[in-house]
Formats: sequence, structure tokens, C-alpha cells
Amino acid sequence: MRSYDPDEDEPFVEPPDEVRAVEREGPAEIRALELLERVTTALPGGGESRESQREMTRLVARALATRRPLIVEAGTGVGKSLAYLVPAALSGERVVIATATKNLQDQLAAKDAPQVISRVPGASVAVLKGRSSYLCRNRAAASSDGQLSFDDGEPVPRGVASQMRRILSWSSETTTGERDELSFDVDERAWRALSVTPQECLGRTQCPQGASCFAELARDRAAEASIVIVNTHLYAAHLASGAMLLPSHDAVIFDEAHEAPDIFATLLGTSLAPARLRALGGVARSLVPSELDETVRDLTTLADRLSASLLQQYDAQRLRALDPEVEAELARASELVGRLVEALRVSGGANEQRRLRALGPAIHLQNDLTRLRGGADEDDELVYLSRRERDVQIELSIIDVGPRLADELWSHVTGVLTSATIPERLGADMGLVARVERLASPFDYRHHSLLYVPELPGRNEPGAEDAITQELVTLIRAAGGRTLALFTNRSVMDRVALRVAERVETPILIQGTLSRQRIIAEFRDSIDASLFAVTSFWQGVDVPGHSLSLVTIDRLPFRVPGDPLAEARRERTSMPFYEVDLPRAAMLLAQGVGRLIRSAEDRGVVAVLDTRLAEASYRSALFSRLPPMRRTRDRASVTDFLVRLRADTPDPAS
Repeated sequence: MRSYDPDEDEPFVEPPDEVRAVEREGPAEIRALELLERVTTALPGGGESRESQREMTRLVARALATRRPLIVEAGTGVGKSLAYLVPAALSGERVVIATATKNLQDQLAAKDAPQVISRVPGASVAVLKGRSSYLCRNRAAASSDGQLSFDDGEPVPRGVASQMRRILSWSSETTTGERDELSFDVDERAWRALSVTPQECLGRTQCPQGASCFAELARDRAAEASIVIVNTHLYAAHLASGAMLLPSHDAVIFDEAHEAPDIFATLLGTSLAPARLRALGGVARSLVPSELDETVRDLTTLADRLSASLLQQYDAQRLRALDPEVEAELARASELVGRLVEALRVSGGANEQRRLRALGPAIHLQNDLTRLRGGADEDDELVYLSRRERDVQIELSIIDVGPRLADELWSHVTGVLTSATIPERLGADMGLVARVERLASPFDYRHHSLLYVPELPGRNEPGAEDAITQELVTLIRAAGGRTLALFTNRSVMDRVALRVAERVETPILIQGTLSRQRIIAEFRDSIDASLFAVTSFWQGVDVPGHSLSLVTIDRLPFRVPGDPLAEARRERTSMPFYEVDLPRAAMLLAQGVGRLIRSAEDRGVVAVLDTRLAEASYRSALFSRLPPMRRTRDRASVTDFLVRLRADTPDPAS
């Protein structure tokens, strides 16, 4: 094989920052290791002892016992879930575990946590999700008489009404009311009509169904549990609310922690889309006195003008700050919303519950308008425009969440951050002063995998997309399907997927044609399908075994030019590419590469269809974040490897 490493075939390995002094195991660490052994021994097949998992267990147990923060990079296969759940269960304190994806949250709650707490007397676990993830019993009761309607008075389409009836039937069977328990894909409008946001909730004491509210019962269980599993978005919302959403706790463990800075930056800020103004107008129309009909009409008209003004500013690529026309529309919107808020504060008679549901979001909208009109703190905040499908909206994000987290969170909560890939600046970005411990994956990447970069035209050269298509056809045929093809751009993905599908004999699945859960399940259960997907599938997808032997990545995942928040962060450093762009791209690339080897028996190829990984001056920085895979640019070696791998893989159907 021809190497493209600048020195030799051995990957670049970052030297340790320092030699860590050997510390004697304390009582907490000894107990944690003993429990870990009992848990792993009871796993199917007798489990296995992984030294990297034992080391992480020691580190987390020590951090919780001494209340010293910790950051751990735990490569794929370390078994980090058990490594932090075991010491958390033994700590004797309440520990919140926050994950960036629902998949991991559900895995912890249904599989990993029960195996641990069943062996720790007095330990218990609870899952808590955002309020809108639970069915609202009050809205369900109001709809159970067959009079299905939306709050804004709009008619319910037949298909949506049918789904609402299925949800209402399910509501009499479920014990949790969680949307994720539904056995069918639900239209967002159907669920929205039978759930509430935190702002719409009447509150336990005011709601007729408060005593049996699914969301409140989940909060009660969380208040009694020693381990509370949430997602990072809810934890960030908890901090933004003044610590009102979660029970008090002594420690928080962020899994998939590389996602946390951006989540906090968004949740500690705010956003405003013209659709929120239209929604308030629609709901308020039947709730406020007739003398305010003109105010409602004006607000709806203003929403349309604001939408047009934002689109004009966005198309002109003036993404930071707001044009004078937009500021004028916001001032007028604040005035109109203020009138409606005051009207909604007055009793609504027969529509009392609808009035209360409308009042909370109206006040929230009023506060957001006030915050946006006040302007951003240039040292800490950024106001910019983003596009979500058809609508352009205004975002206010925190540029650097570190100082706020250091002051409001880490001053009284012990923090543990972990992920399979830890960016170099994660501690600073999260305001957490802690050493980064790196634990390598126990998997044999050198013998089980290849990293391949073909010789292709540059992405901006003529024929680049055709060359990528042909490369994928060749590789997918050699692999017999069994491919996860990752893209950085949805339009490119769609075009290439359709062209490849015409030229290969094996099935092609395309993200967006089915729900995420269903398409992953179909891919996992298939013997020869390929799945084409974009950003959200670069992480959190776990397909071990026969269904996946090839991961392709169409290009290095650098941010697209013009991202306002990234630009603001670049302006804060003298080396923006090396301190902002390259670390993020390296982290995302490692996440994508990590989809391949998910068990000790997995074999396969990662093909990065971007020649910069082989030729750019910064390639060693990217290699340093990847597993120690053999590298090649020789297509024949790769196709031969895939063909032999397919021949050696038993047919699961036989």
C-alpha cells in the first residue's frame, strides 16, 4: 500500500502533556471497581474486562469523591456509560447525567442504568424530558369528546385528526405519556395539539389534571432518584431558567460533551421567528375583546413584513446585527404584543384554559422582543440571522459560555465531561478547569480497518461530483452494499444518492424518506443496504456487525463560510483556523470515522473522498484525532479488502 503520511505509516500520536503521578486507589475507587466487575461479569457471554474502562471508572469515582472536575476522552469500545454510571450510583449523592442525543438517553435508561442500580441498595434512576415530550392530560381530556381543534381555531386536517385519535387511545394505556413510546410516526401538528410547552402549561395547582400530569409525575420521580438522566438541551434550559427545571444535585456528567458548548450558547440566548407573531395573532383572535381585532390583524400583517425584511437582509448576506427596517418592525411588534398580553391577563370566561395557555407564550414573546431590542452585549453576545427551512429568524447567542458556566454552574456542581472525541478547547469553552484524560479504544483498528483517500479532483474542480459518484459505485459494489455514506450537504447527498441508486444492484436508503429510527432500523436489519445521510447521522448511529463494513465521508466537515457565530469566535483569536475551524473539523471527522468499528469483531473501510486529508499541510492534526488505522490511496487494495471481507462474513439469514 502507498502511504500518504508525511513521515511513515505510523499515525501521529500526540505526546502526553505530562507524566501522571501514580495515585493510590481510595475507598470510592475500590468500591467502584468491585461493582464494575460484578456488572460486567453479569453481561451476556460473561462480559469482558477492559483496562481502559476500569481506568475511567477510577477517574470518575475519584472526581466525585473529591469534588474535582474531570474531562475524559474515551475511545469507542471503552464502555464509558458503565464507567460513569457505576461511581455515580455509589456516590451517595444525586447525579444528573446529560446526553446530547435521545438515543443515548434511552439506552442509559433502558439498558445500562438498571444493570447498575439493581446492585446498589438505595440507588434509583429516573428519566426527565422537556415538558412538550409528554402528553398533556388536560388537552387530551378536552379533545376526548370528539371535538378536535387547534388553539388558533384552524380546522384539523383529516389525517392529523386520525393521528390525534390514535394518540388519545394510547393515552389510556401509557404510564409515562412520553412521545417516544408511540409505536407510530406522529405528525408534529397532531402531537402539538395534545401537548404543551413550558410557557403554555397551566401549572400543577391551576390545572384540573395537575395531580395526574405526566410531566409533573416525571419531575416527582426525578426528585426522588439518585441518578437523573436528561438531555443536554434540558440541562441548558434548566440553567437559563435560574435552575428551576431539575432537582438540586451535586454533580453533572455530560456525555457527548463535545456538543455542549453550542447547545448552551443557543439555550442561554434566544431566537425569534415571524411565525411566533403569527401564532400569537391566531390564538388571540378568539380570546381578546373585539376592539382589539385591529391589533390582531396588525400583528399578522407585521409578521409578514418582518418576514420579508429578514429575507431581504439575509439574501444580502448582512447576517450580523439588524437592519433599521427590522429594528422598526420589532419596535412595532413589541407594542402590539404588549397590548395583547394585557388583554390576555383578563379572564377569558369559557375559554379560560385556552387564555392561560396563550398568556405564557405571549409573555415569553414579549420578553424576547425586549431582549432583542435591547441589543447584544458585544463582549458576550451576538445577534445574527439564520434560516430554518422557509423562514429567516433572529438569533441571539452567547459567543463564549465559559465565564457564565464557571460562575453559575461549576461554582457549586462537580462536573465530568466525556465523549469519544474531546476537542482541545472543550474545558475552556465550558469554563471548566480540568485536565483532559485520554483513554484509547481497545479495538484493533490496525488489523481490522483501512483509511482510504482516493485520488480525485478537488471539490471545486469540474467533474468532482461525477468522480465521487463513480468512486461510491465502485466501493459499494465491492462491499456488497453495507455502506454508510455521510455528506456535509443535503443537496449533494440527494443528487449523488439518486445517481448511485441507478448504478448499483443493492438497496439505497436516503435520510428523510423515513423517520430516523425507522431508517436506522431498516439499515441495521438489512444484509446489503446502503444508507445516505447528512450531519445528524455523523454521531449517535450504532450499527455493529454485518450491516456495515464501509463508511464514506464526502468532504472534510469544515464550517461553511459566513457562519456568524463562528466568525465572532474567530475574531477572538489570532489563529482562527487552527483554534476554531480545524479543531471542530477534526472532532466531527473523528465522529464520522467512529461509525465504522462498533465492536471487537467489526471490520471495514473508511473512505474520505476529500484529497485534503492526504495532501493538506494540516493533515497531521486531523490524523491525531483518528484511530490508528492503516492508510492507503490505492483503490485496488481497498476493493480487494472489501471483497474478501464480504466473502468472510457469514450470511445472518442462513
